[in-house]
Amino acid sequence: MTTGAEAGRPRRIDASRADQMATPFDRKLVSEALKQLSPSHRAVIREAHYLGRTTGQIAAELNVTDAVVKRELHTALHTLRRTLM
Repeated sequence: MTTGAEAGRPRRIDASRADQMATPFDRKLVSEALKQLSPSHRAVIREAHYLGRTTGQIAAELNVTDAVVKRELHTALHTLRRTLM
């Protein structure tokens, strides 16, 4: 039973739990979609989402501005979403 404060709120699932719930089929789809991205887009997704690095950290390593990394990450994720639909 939920209280008034909890009613209507979607439950949040942390990333590790979501990974555990993903089916092998889902993982295969994502893996195939990632292969279709350019190497630079795969790299920025890997750094940000799989390694948990900030856009500032990635920018410093690549010697580019934070805005460049944010744009690349946005483009990469947009392309990935389109590929998966």
